Parts: sequence; structure tokens; C-alpha cells
Amino acid sequence: MHDHAVRATPAPAAEALHILLVEDDDGDAFLVEELLAEADLRPDLTRAWSLEAALDALAVPVDCVLLDLGLPDASGLDALVRLREVSDAALVVLTGLDDAARGVQAVAAGAQDYLVKGTVDGELLGRAVRYAVERRRAEQERAVHEATRRRAEQTSRLERNLLAAPSLPQGDVHVTVRDRVGDAGVLGSDVYDAVQRPDGSVLALVGNVAGDGPDAAALGACLRIAWRALALADLAPEEVLQGLERVLRTERGQTGLAASAVVAALDGHHARVWLAAHPAPLVVGPDGVRPVSATNGPALGAGGDTWVPAELHLADGERLLLFSEGLTSARRDGGEPLGEDRLRQVLLQASGQAADDAGLADAVVRVAGRYGAPDDHLALLVLRPPA
Repeated sequence: MHDHAVRATPAPAAEALHILLVEDDDGDAFLVEELLAEADLRPDLTRAWSLEAALDALAVPVDCVLLDLGLPDASGLDALVRLREVSDAALVVLTGLDDAARGVQAVAAGAQDYLVKGTVDGELLGRAVRYAVERRRAEQERAVHEATRRRAEQTSRLERNLLAAPSLPQGDVHVTVRDRVGDAGVLGSDVYDAVQRPDGSVLALVGNVAGDGPDAAALGACLRIAWRALALADLAPEEVLQGLERVLRTERGQTGLAASAVVAALDGHHARVWLAAHPAPLVVGPDGVRPVSATNGPALGAGGDTWVPAELHLADGERLLLFSEGLTSARRDGGEPLGEDRLRQVLLQASGQAADDAGLADAVVRVAGRYGAPDDHLALLVLRPPA
């Protein structure tokens, strides 16, 4: 008796199926080979006399396995289970007349079909093999589709964490948000949010995690969730920053990443701004554009604990613009960056042409799209006090 697999040379065929016949009985194997020829399958056929030999034969891709359950080195459904663990090939079980019940059990255990020896002709065998291969391919396609769907759901949940809508149920402060995700999808480094406090004031954040990819995206989600929880806890803005510092310091031990941020508190026309290694926001008004003069403190997660706010008054018609760190520094194909001077020119022109906040924000996003690389993220918040 042979204990290895033997490959037969196939006849020419338009698309030969690669079939592994696992059968220790030479007479039964001969009959199966004859039936395959009668079915005009003309397969690329490999014969194995044992489970061990079949496992070795699966080193070569196989479309379908014809498996006799009565092998010398396997009992019951052991061979089927073992083959299914190591191969995605379609699997058709061959049983004897007195063992048809095991064929049903085999299908329940992962086989695509079963056939009873002695009751099969070439046409039936050929149809069973073809159907088993197509059924297996359909199962694999469904599995790929389901895995893609689950990944899409996970990405959607991540996106909701990263790009959640600001919580502004009521109040006189108006906040306009723009976000350009970029070609990299949600795995970006920008975080933004705005929360209305119990006293009616608004606390807003724009931040950038230093880095990109899954680690930066996960840290960004952590930053935004921590921010929302701390802001809604009605803590003082300084305490919110200190809480974010502690959270990111803990996470930095795993990722090595820190984050820059600008936090603004707007209560009527009075605003306070804190900078944590982030570009200063701009005040846009009828008389021009000016940066907020604020002291830049340490990045979040870098070990600092003190950020000094800048106090300012927004006159009628003035708006406070918070933006991503990369807005003015991104370059397309190594060209010139947008830069702060050019951004101010854009804002001056836009504020003269568009009296509404949305028009101003859209103008900045359009210009950023021309200067920034395609995969750059952009977060932009326009805060306007009550009229």
C-alpha cells in the first residue's frame, strides 16, 4: 500500500480542476478516476492513500478534495476536520452504502456534499464536483464580503469617535465646522469638538496627534472622547487641559505620541485661548485679520501642567478661527506651503465676499485643498459670538 500522494498527468482542458482524491482502496480509487473521465472533467488529479499524504499534497493549491472517510490513519470525521483546518478547497465526502448517515454529518461539519459509493455515475460525480467548487467559492466570497462589512462598521465607529458632531443644543454662540478627511480616510491625526457648557458658554478644541496611521488615529479617538467627558463635567478649562495631559501621558507610554491643541472658551463676546504647542487661532473681522497673542505651552502628553490663557474681546462682526496645525504648513508635491500670510489674504478676501460663517469656512477649505497634499486632514472651527 502506498503512503504518499501521486499526481496523474491531466488531459488538455480549457480550465482543469485540481482535484485531490483521498482514498486508500485501489479499486474504489480506480472507479472514481474512471467516473471523472466519464464526466469529461479531465482534472489535474492527485491521489493520496492516507490523511498524512493528503495534508502533504495540499501544499499545492487544490480546487476540490474527494475524501473517503475510512482512512488507515483517521477515524470518523477526523480527516474532514483536519483537512478543513488547513485548506479552503471544496470538499466532497465518499461513503459506503452502510455509512450514508455519516455523509450527512460530514456536510454539517463543513463538507460541500457527499456521495454514496456504488450509486454514482460519471454525470452525477461531475455535477457534484462542479457544484461543490462553485458553492465553496460562493461561501468564500460571502466570507470576504462579511469581513469587509465588519471592517466598514469598525471604521464607521472609529470615524464617529474622531469626527463626532459638536454638542451645541442651544445658545447664542454660533460654531461652524468644516472637516476635510483626505485620501487617508479616518486614520488621520486631527481632532476637533465643541461643547456647550451648563452656563451657556462654548468650549472648543482643535488638536493634532503627532504621527499618522492606526496608533495616531486611536490616540486621536482617545483624545476626543476624553475631551468630551471632561468638558461636559463642567470643569474649568485649565482642569480640562490638565485632565487631557494625564490621559495622553498614560497613553504615550504605549504609543510614544503626544498631541498639540488649541482650546477656546467663548462666553458672549469674551474669549480665552490656551495653546499647547499649536498655532494660534485668528480673529477675522471687518477691519482685518489678526492672530491671537497667546503663550504657547507644552504639548499634551509631554509632561507639562501649565498653560497660560490669552484673554480677548470679540467685537461685533468678528469671528474666532481655530484650525489644524497642518493647514498652513502642508505642501503639494514639494511646492510652497499655504503659509500664514497667504491664509490671512484668503480670509480677508473671503470675509469681504461672504458675510456668513459657512462661506468663510468653505473658502479656507477650498484654498487648503489647492495647497495641501491629497492625504492631508483639515479641521476648521469658526466661533462667532452673539449679535
